[in-house]
Amino acid sequence: MSSPGTVGEFVLPSSATFCYQHAVARILPQHGAASRARPIINFMRSVLRAMLYVGLLALGYWCGFSAHRDYSLLMMDDGVELSRRSRAKPAAVTNETPATVEGETTPASTNTPPTKPNTAKKVTTTKVEAAGEENEDTGSFHLSRRVSSIYLRLVGCTLGLAVSLVGLGLVVAQDFGHVLKFGLGKQVSYVSDKAARTAAYEHAEQVAMRGQHHEAIKLLQAILLKHPGHAHSLLKIAEIYDKELQDFPRAAQSYELLLEQPLPAEQWGWIAIRLSNIYTGKLAQPQAALKILQRLAVDFPETQAGGKALKRLAMIDKAGLNEDTKKEV
Repeated sequence: MSSPGTVGEFVLPSSATFCYQHAVARILPQHGAASRARPIINFMRSVLRAMLYVGLLALGYWCGFSAHRDYSLLMMDDGVELSRRSRAKPAAVTNETPATVEGETTPASTNTPPTKPNTAKKVTTTKVEAAGEENEDTGSFHLSRRVSSIYLRLVGCTLGLAVSLVGLGLVVAQDFGHVLKFGLGKQVSYVSDKAARTAAYEHAEQVAMRGQHHEAIKLLQAILLKHPGHAHSLLKIAEIYDKELQDFPRAAQSYELLLEQPLPAEQWGWIAIRLSNIYTGKLAQPQAALKILQRLAVDFPETQAGGKALKRLAMIDKAGLNEDTKKEV
């Protein structure tokens, strides 16, 4: 811990020491006040969040109720309009005398004078019909205006309901996202472990292609920490040690670890052949190479690598070498 006259490893002059102490004395009370005000801020946030929940729920309820009401009214007005249009108009009343049929006798004529047509009644009937048609047109016009207003109100309430539901869903997801392992403002990964492992392996391959072999090995070893026994990573590490760095002891160790994994028979065989070549040609360990060849010949004799191992073992037996004098395989 630094003394009052020092900051880190630097010694301050007396005036600078006074300024430093004065600044620290001003900062510490402010920090304490901020820590004391934090519970109040958290409480206010909780209150505002509760008010937001209530507001969104009230808006959603009101918009949903209004949309249902307007939809019902719209369907009701459409039914009234259809019933009104399907209603037949009454037959027009006329003062025309019915035509006489030929051969039909007419009543005997009398001395009474012929009656004049009632023109006043005809005019009254025409006015009533005109007034009825005008009232019907006026009613249809008002009905169409009402339907239009209800339709617009229905659309607005539906949009308001959708907005309130979306907002409520976002707030719930943010507050209770830790339960579902989801949080707004955080990076959410829907990539599976296998896909992430493949991406990390491809990145390590690119690093190795740029010649950064040690960095690539570190990346591959990081993959093995999360996914022990990943055959591709083990094989890549062994190939880097074998072909790029020519560190044959570590290459042999990596090949040994790789042979312990469940591999396809053909792949296992060729890795065993390569390991036997390292033991004989690079490390001068023919005994270890002989064990690898014998295991390959016993476990996978049907593979091409197994056939090659059988030929090598036959050559060793034909040469009459025993285990104490075998120098190469």
